[in-house]
Amino acid sequence: MLTLYKKELNYYLNNPVGYIIVILFAVFANFFFVKDIFVTGSASMRPLFGLLPWLFLVFVPALSMRSFAEEKRQNTIEVLLTLPFSETQIVAAKFLAVLTIVSFGLILTFGLPISLSLVAKVYYPEIVIGYLGEILFAAGLTAIAIFFSSLTKNQIVAFLVSILVSFLLLVLSTDFLATAIPKFIQDFLTNFTPLYHLENFVKGILDIRSLIYFLSLIAGFLFLTIVNLEKRN
Repeated sequence: MLTLYKKELNYYLNNPVGYIIVILFAVFANFFFVKDIFVTGSASMRPLFGLLPWLFLVFVPALSMRSFAEEKRQNTIEVLLTLPFSETQIVAAKFLAVLTIVSFGLILTFGLPISLSLVAKVYYPEIVIGYLGEILFAAGLTAIAIFFSSLTKNQIVAFLVSILVSFLLLVLSTDFLATAIPKFIQDFLTNFTPLYHLENFVKGILDIRSLIYFLSLIAGFLFLTIVNLEKRN
């Protein structure tokens, strides 16, 4: 699996598109956070942690859309499946490669808490837990995007469907659907949205229920991807 992981990772590292996506992500994250500091005057990382999910909504599908769609378009998926690797190893390698690139984007925001610590008192455990939540959140969206990439050979279709499904998951915990569905149904659905569970991490709370939710979300969509690949054999 390590060989496959390196192959996938090298694609992003040797391709300017990967660098462009990561740099754009970091630029937007840093810019909007710094802008909010001057507007609100708040020396807290919570505005950044609240912004990142909406950036992930676009940047994660952009990175993940090629995972299997490109293999199908180039007719290399059959060759990939005949290699001495299981479907689980193939999916895990592609998933970890994308998540590694996403992590690089997050690393480029580390200068923000360091800068804040120079002008105000910061609580580092809260920041660490917040970043952990963002990684889990991004991993969930990555699993979703890879699954939809495995369903089509068109990268644009995989990109758009991934954004749509992820957006619907996110807005379940907002007032976006308040006028469309009864409140008691929305309150129930909120328990299944990533934003609701990310909120605990943003507050610096390591809630086991939220941890289990993200791990289940990741495992569930990766499992669906594996099943989809097994159907081709």
